[in-house]
Amino acid sequence: MRQAVASDAAEIVHLGALMYKSVGAKPTPQWAAESMRTVRARLGDDLIGMVIDAPEGGLACCGLVNVGPRLPRPGAHSHQVGYVQWVSTAPQHQRKGYAHAVMRALLEETDRREIEVVELHATPAAREIYEELGFFVKSDNIAMTAVRHRPSS
Repeated sequence: MRQAVASDAAEIVHLGALMYKSVGAKPTPQWAAESMRTVRARLGDDLIGMVIDAPEGGLACCGLVNVGPRLPRPGAHSHQVGYVQWVSTAPQHQRKGYAHAVMRALLEETDRREIEVVELHATPAAREIYEELGFFVKSDNIAMTAVRHRPSS
């Protein structure tokens, strides 16, 4: 386990593409190029990355946390929020506990940075891992999403 560095961007994007494909999305070459630029530029700043190297080369697993500002909230000490993305394991390395280990390392880093709230979206298959790590489905409000202003292709 180690922190991701800019030179890991291509492998992180590759694993991110595998994760997106597993939920029915269709990553494009343009998405991959933009993602590589973004990951390279932000790692070590407002993007936390943890990776596990594969013995055959490349990465076996990765996970990222976007760190962003949050408006003050009563009772909260931190004005930052973490959002977990792209937790993905190469198919040949699945079922070895790598995603769980990456998540533990990401949470240790968010704790070190005193980020109180960490959020994520999970597939049903990954729900158990996240619940073991203390994540829960909120019942005091409803998570909602709006996708707006999508440029025509």
